[in-house]
Formats: sequence, C-alpha cells, structure tokens
Amino acid sequence: MNEINSIKRSLSIVEKVFIIFFAFISYPVGLAISNFFVREINPFSIINFSTLSIGWVITFLLLIFLEFYFKNVSLYKGIFKSTVVSALLCFTITFSILCVYIAIGTYPLNYVIFASFIGLTYIVLLTIIRILLIYLNSRNTKIALIIGPKEDANLLAKKLIKENYKKIKVKYIFYEIDEHIDDKVFLKFKECNSIILLNSLSFKNKQKFLLYFNSNLNKDVYLCTTYFDIVLIGNDVTSINDLLSYEQKPLRIDIVEAFVKRTMDIIVSLIILILSTPIWLIVPLIIKLQDGGPVFYKQVRLTKDQKEFYILKFRSMRVDAEKNGAQLSTSNDNRVTKFGKIIRATRIDEIPQVINVLKGDMSLVGPRPERPEFINQFLKENPLYVYRFNVKAGVTGYQQVSTTYHTTYDDKLRYDLYYISNYDIVFDLYILFLTIKTVLSKAMAEGVSEDINLPFEEFLNKLNLEYKIDDHHVHFNVKKEIKKK
Repeated sequence: MNEINSIKRSLSIVEKVFIIFFAFISYPVGLAISNFFVREINPFSIINFSTLSIGWVITFLLLIFLEFYFKNVSLYKGIFKSTVVSALLCFTITFSILCVYIAIGTYPLNYVIFASFIGLTYIVLLTIIRILLIYLNSRNTKIALIIGPKEDANLLAKKLIKENYKKIKVKYIFYEIDEHIDDKVFLKFKECNSIILLNSLSFKNKQKFLLYFNSNLNKDVYLCTTYFDIVLIGNDVTSINDLLSYEQKPLRIDIVEAFVKRTMDIIVSLIILILSTPIWLIVPLIIKLQDGGPVFYKQVRLTKDQKEFYILKFRSMRVDAEKNGAQLSTSNDNRVTKFGKIIRATRIDEIPQVINVLKGDMSLVGPRPERPEFINQFLKENPLYVYRFNVKAGVTGYQQVSTTYHTTYDDKLRYDLYYISNYDIVFDLYILFLTIKTVLSKAMAEGVSEDINLPFEEFLNKLNLEYKIDDHHVHFNVKKEIKKK
C-alpha cells in the first residue's frame, strides 16, 4: 500500500525558515537598495557601524519573535492575512527603531526612506515565497477520508463531490454506528492525506480520532465545529486552580470597535459609490427598458437587534416574482430576467446596498440580512440563531464568501458566530478581499442544487462514480474523473 501524505506541514516549516532568513537579510539589503535608488544618500555613512548593528539585531529579533508569537504562517492563515500582519510588524519595528536615529541624525527624511526600503524588502521577498509555497500546496491534491454518522457523512460527501471535486477527492467514508467505527479506518487512512471528523461524532470517538490522526505530521486533520468550539476559538487559556480553562470573549463588538467599523463603512462606501457611477447610469436604464418595471427592489430585512429596514437592490426578477409569497431561489429560477442573471452573477445587483450602509442600516461586512418570515422559522428550529443579531447585517460577510446558496442555515450560522467572536479590522479587510474572488466564482452565484437532495446512491450513480459500499464504509475510485452535469 502506497501511503499518501500531505505536504502542507512540511511547507509550513520551509516558510518559517524563510521568515528567519528574510528577517536577517532585509535590514542590510534594504539599506543597500535605498542607496541604489537614492544615490545621493549613503545610509552606511550616515549610520555608524555600531548603531547599524544594534538596529539590525533588534529588528531581526523582534520580527522573529512576533512572527512566531502570532503563528503568522500563510499556509494556515492565508496569503492576505499573513502579508498584512507581516507588513504591520515590519514597518512598525523598522520605523520605531529608525525614529531613534532621527534624534541623533541630521537627515530625518532619509531615515524614513531607509525604513521604507527595509520593510518593502522583507514584505516583497516573503510574499513571493509564500505565493510559491501556497501554489505548491495547491498542487498536492486532497484525498479525503470522512468519519461521522451516516446521514451527515453522506451529505458532506455529496457537497464535496458536487462542488469541490477538483480540489478534494473523497476516497473513504467511515460511518459511526452506535458509537462504533470499523477498525479498518486505522489502515485505510494511510491512503489519504486529509482526515475530516464531523462535529456530530460522539465525544468518545471525536476525542480518540482527533488525537490519533493529529499525531501524524504528514496528514491534514479537520474537525468540523460545534457552536461551543466557535466561541472558544482564539481565546486565551488560563488556569482556575488546577483546571486548564478558556477565558470567554464576548460575542459582541464593543463601542470602540463599532466606531472604527462604522468609520471604515462610510469611507469605503463613498469610494464604491464614486467608482460605480457608470453602473448607476447604465443598469437602471436597461432594467427600465427591459419591462418598464421599477429599477430598485425593496424588501424588509432584519439587522442588529432584529430591527427592520428596507434593503435596496437592482431588480433582477420579474415584477410579479413573489405573487405566491417568499421563495428560495434555485439554479434554474425562471423568475429571474435575462439581464437579472447577468447582474446577479456579477453581484452588480447588490451595489445599491451601499446606500443602506451609509444610512447605518447595514455594515459592509456582517451576517447576511434575512427576511423576517425566514428568521422566525430559523429561530423556532434553532434558538441560537438570535445571536447573529448582535451585530449589523452586512453586504458581504464571512458566511457569504465561504458558503453557497444551498448550504444549510445551521451551517451558515457557524460562520456568522465565528465572525462576531473573532472580529477585528484586519478580518473585515480580509473578507472584502475574498469578496472579489467570490464575485468571480460561478458556484457562489448559483442557486440551490437539486442533486444534493437525492438519495446517496442515486446521487453517486447520476455522476457515474465508481464505488463500493457496505453498512460500515464507502470506498471511491478517486482516479476516475467525475462527469459534471
């Protein structure tokens, strides 16, 4: 049996080596580059050797300490987050140290130039390496093994097969039946490099398999979350007598964070409004010429503290689309107009929501605003849904860029609660960055896929997959290409 391994953890070690290397060379290289571009300034003559050495050592040690303290590795945090954190760390450190030089020097502006080149050297070199490592990791196809109760495991497998068959190939599914899982899992996992443990596993099995699989350095292990996991992620660990404990963070945004968030909302919304001027001129005209109906679609939605407001969108459906009441949109919804399909696919229909943001009804980033009738139903089924209203609804959000239309509201709620619990300004910028990628993603723009609701074996047969199935596990032929229908 050939064991299949993940290279992610190995590449993360390579990235840490480069962090150390670039932290060491960026100070002298940055000074040398500044001398090359600004020839009339020689930093090595302005800064004497002893002062240069002290700044070099302090910059190197602080960068290494802080990069590793924040565990700032792109293979886990992503290229955007890791680059932003590295930039903040590097520029803060270099400018702080060189500000000391200004006090003893005669050319303050020169030190700003030096600090800029040192910071840029570190960020550019490290970002290039990070992009390369993330690319190499993406070439390592994920061969997955899923462990969980039958219904939940089959549902996840269907979603992965339907939506991510190029990125993740499901090879095995092992079912938990009366808290028992076939012991073959301890042998078959060697043929996979990604292990997915469902949150609905019994606590006993969740604990056993998480510790067992996570002890293998060459496997990627994923534990699907419960609501309690979400609000504990990233929290500080403390001790209460002899008990190792998490200190709970509030599931709210405080008044200072809210002020910063609101300021960013206003500034970015005004920029979007200005840049989208041509859209405001062309789109309403086409909608009006299409059927003579209203340009805007207004609908009651709920925001923070379940307050009602009217959301604004460019109309993408027929005027009589909701004559039979509210309905979820499907992938082949005949209520959507021809032009409506275009503005939906490109997310242009969402642009008028910047008006809602400027009015204060919404934020740029936050949970998706839903209709009262849907929310009332969700609250009956899951009372925890109320906590997503601790913040304003958002034009985009962590849930919106991470899920599709046919993701269950219960799974979407996990993303919303994670966002609220871990909010910071960098997280908002990261989500706005991901929104650009989402706009270009066809899967995110599609409606509900009816295939997901088919019985498991019928679903597999429809996609012409090769598989072996029994009461305890499923084995797929991952070498066979899926026919996408």
